[in-house]
Amino acid sequence: MESDKKRAGRKLKSANQAEILRSTQRDNDFVSNLSEKISDLLTRFKGYRSLLHFMQSDIPARFVYFVLTSGMGNQTLGEEYTGIVQADLDARKVPSLSARILAAILECFGEQAFLRILLRLQASINHPHSELTPAAVAFFNSLLSKLRAAVPLLILAHRGLFYIFGRYYSLGKRIAGVDYAKIYGKRPTDGISWGLRLLGVATLVQFLLRLFQKDHRLEENSDFNEIELSTSTKCQLCLEKLPTTATPCGHLFCWNCLAEWLRTRARCPLCREHVLPSRIVHLMNI
Repeated sequence: MESDKKRAGRKLKSANQAEILRSTQRDNDFVSNLSEKISDLLTRFKGYRSLLHFMQSDIPARFVYFVLTSGMGNQTLGEEYTGIVQADLDARKVPSLSARILAAILECFGEQAFLRILLRLQASINHPHSELTPAAVAFFNSLLSKLRAAVPLLILAHRGLFYIFGRYYSLGKRIAGVDYAKIYGKRPTDGISWGLRLLGVATLVQFLLRLFQKDHRLEENSDFNEIELSTSTKCQLCLEKLPTTATPCGHLFCWNCLAEWLRTRARCPLCREHVLPSRIVHLMNI
């Protein structure tokens, strides 16, 4: 009975930053290989072209990988390699299936879904039949533009906090309450942890600098942005097709042009913001 009380009062040993990063890197390598296998398999079917824009992301492979690992209550390959496991450190237990599913959904779709909602709101605000006054349209355009610009900055700030404190690798895991506990194996040296903490401080400094630059740029170009929203109806690369795809920074292009651009350089063609191909949003109904 006393041993049970001691075990219940014992805190879980949290995994450190280096172990979580190494685990994530190993999982990402496996997901990348799995995504290539799925793409090769789909080329055998006639409907492959219609799935092309979706298959260029790693979401299908991540879904399969999640079902076979975390979804079934198993460790991922990276977690098994580093001796860590997903855990709710505050409750001292394994996260529920619903929490694991929520974390996976937010990591795959959270940023894209939020940006898509903002873009849809901005499109409805600038619709010719909108009943808003010009002053209200200008106010909401400015507000939504700032929110879109804040998303990558918020992710950058969260990354810096993770490097410093080692808790909650992503915003999705923080919202779902999914962290990592160390259960077996040797820990990395303290020098690695301190190096990552210094990287976290540098990341937060970068966040502050980019935040200042974003605010300054929005103030200088607010009038230009309003004109661009009302007049830009063509892809900014080919100037022919309707823009159907959005970058995380909020710029619109047609799918073919943006996909071809990102194959050679992972940056937005307009503002040069870093863009991962898996983070672009395909808008189906515009």
